[in-house]
Formats: sequence, C-alpha cells, structure tokens
Amino acid sequence: MFQDCLDNFKDQKEFWYVSKDANESEKGVQRNDKWWLPTVKVPPGGLSEDSRKWMQKQKDCANQVLKASMAINAEVLAEMQIPETYLETLPKVQLVIRVQL
Repeated sequence: MFQDCLDNFKDQKEFWYVSKDANESEKGVQRNDKWWLPTVKVPPGGLSEDSRKWMQKQKDCANQVLKASMAINAEVLAEMQIPETYLETLPKVQLVIRVQL
C-alpha cells in the first residue's frame, strides 16, 4: 500500500525538487534547520485545487500505513518475551514516596 502511495508521485508534473547541485538562485529559500531535505519548487501561483486534493489523499494514505505499522509493531512487542538476564542488567530505579500530613 505504501509503495503504491510512493509510485503515484512519479507521474505528477506540478511540483519538482531542486537538485543539490543547483546554484543558489535556482534553490530559492532553504530551511537551515532541515538542510538535508530537498527543496521543493511549485509554480508561481501555487498548486492547483486538484493537486491539493491529490496531495491530501496521499497524506491520508501514508497516515493509514503508519497507523497500521504502529499497531503491528505494538502487538509484536507486546508478545515478545524479555530474557531475565536482560532485565537484570537494567538500572534499578528507587521509588520514594513522601506522605504529607
């Protein structure tokens, strides 16, 4: 399902990513806090309404995949047996309860 979401992006033409090798004028404004993300370019007027709806659909698809993956992961982790030797290596936490009268 997730692969289908990703494959849908290969035929779209309304936005594109700027190459890392592009000069600064082509790159436009880049976010310094997330420099590793590619710079996305859109037409001067922005995305069309159809493209916005399509993007929202892709986002919803990816969120469904994420939720399913998290549920599967939680179920697998809940069923896993933890070796006693591992539990013994964990730091001991002391719980202090103060009673106020």
